[in-house]
Amino acid sequence: MKIQFPTIAIVGTGAMGRGIAQIAAQAGSQVFLLDANPGAADAAQAALQEQWNKLVAKGRIDATQASELVARLHPVKAVADLAGCDLVVEAIVERLDVKKALFAELEAVVRPDAVLATNTSSLSVTAIGAGLQRPERLAGFHFFNPVPLMK
Repeated sequence: MKIQFPTIAIVGTGAMGRGIAQIAAQAGSQVFLLDANPGAADAAQAALQEQWNKLVAKGRIDATQASELVARLHPVKAVADLAGCDLVVEAIVERLDVKKALFAELEAVVRPDAVLATNTSSLSVTAIGAGLQRPERLAGFHFFNPVPLMK
């Protein structure tokens, strides 16, 4: 199977961001984790490792698979570290001004063909993308919690 998005960034590593990162890593993508809170991306990596270790204990995956999944997670410190990503999924606070500022920063850094996605549950995707140079590259990509368990 060809992976559609070999490198994915998740911005915001709370419950939703962690869940999105989990399914992206399980799908075979390299996943870059970024959070504005210092240490949050590392904490998300540790939480996902613990989750996969629980799956090992239940016999659902083996230890080698768990190690491979953890190796796909890459906590980073700055938006600039996401420059090479194919897809960036935002899972931050539900504030239009904050999301717009993030996407403007992302657009200046990522490749022109990278897809930008918002996980908003209540804001207009059109409003979020209104200030972008190329708003057509922004998609609404909403997940339900808990991400790994919801279709």
